This record gives sequence, C-alpha cells and structure tokens, in this order.
Amino acid sequence: MHYDLDTLDDYLRGELDATRDADVHAHLETCKACRAAYDEAASVRDWIRAAAAAEEREFPSLVKAHVWEAIRSAPPSRLAWLRSGWRPWLAVPVAAALAFAAYIEVPGIHGGSPAGIAAADLFIEHAAQMADNPLADHGVVVRASTLDANDSAAPLIEAVDMTSVNDPSGGGR
Repeated sequence: MHYDLDTLDDYLRGELDATRDADVHAHLETCKACRAAYDEAASVRDWIRAAAAAEEREFPSLVKAHVWEAIRSAPPSRLAWLRSGWRPWLAVPVAAALAFAAYIEVPGIHGGSPAGIAAADLFIEHAAQMADNPLADHGVVVRASTLDANDSAAPLIEAVDMTSVNDPSGGGR
C-alpha cells in the first residue's frame, strides 16, 4: 500500500490527525517509493519558500526615514485637536462621578450599613418560632418503604406524620 500525493502533502504541512500522522510516519520509514515522493514534495516546498523570501523587499532606509518624518510632522486633524483639548475637561468630571457613585454604593467606605433585611435572620427567627409552637405542622414525611421504585404509575403515596408514629404514649395510629 502506498500513500497518494495529497496525503503526503497533508503530512508535510502537518494537517493530519495524530493517528493518521503516526501511520504515515511509520510507512515512510519502511517504504522507499513513498519516501522519495515525500522528499520531492519537501524540496519543492523549500524551493517555493526560498523564492518567496527572495522576493520580499524592504524600503531603503532613506525612504523609510522620510515616510516617518512626514508622519511625525503632519499637523493633527481638527477632530484629534478637539479630542486632545477636551480630554481633561471630560475626564475629571467623569472620574468625580465614578468616585461619588462608589462612595454611595459601597457602605464600607462611609461606615453605613446596607439597606434591606438579612434573609438569614428571618429564616432563623422563623425556625425558632416553629420549634416553640407545639401545634405547628412540622412537615410531612414519606416513609421510604411506601415508595415502589419499579411502579411508574404509582397512585398517591400516603404520607405519614412522623410525630404521631414516634409518640411513645401510643396516641398515634
């Protein structure tokens, strides 16, 4: 089995996935015909790169200096002149507004407390009231033994109040 030129070209450019790349590499180690085609493609690639590098030209240093001098000495446009003049007039009020907003919004800066009610305190207070009330409904507990995991169309599951089941006086069921 020999690889076609497209596969060898993809291998040369590194465009094959890791498995396919390893297969082609192992094949090139043993097959002289495919290795010769690969070497030819590599030499053509190197020749094209060398020709492209030789075609690249750089500005002569004198021309480059004149271009940079023209750029530096060009007068600014009216828009650039206005922007540079208004920058301090605009930046200072914006910075002051941001500082004032930060002062108002962050209570730690001026020692104030945040507005609102802490929800955790309400939950703790509610739990304390529920624990003190003997007539409170403490929730419904469903026994695990009443659940049938295999029955997908289970009717209503009867809920059992655990306080009446665990009552030692026998007042429950």
